[in-house]
Amino acid sequence: MKNYTVKELMIPLSEYATVTVGANLYEAVWALEKAQADFDHTRYRHRAILVLDEKKNVVGKMSQLDVLRALEPK
Repeated sequence: MKNYTVKELMIPLSEYATVTVGANLYEAVWALEKAQADFDHTRYRHRAILVLDEKKNVVGKMSQLDVLRALEPK
């Protein structure tokens, strides 16, 4: 089994699906779709959206399940 470093596995923030704190659900899904289209599919397919504050700090993460829950009534 090969040992990996965190640096080898991580994805740069510039290549990740991100939105700002005030974004709506449509903007979040669009960012995820764009990140998937632009990223090298032989590595990792984005499944989450990082939420950034005004200073570009990560303050949260939206998963696919979060998006589905937001679409489901009740």
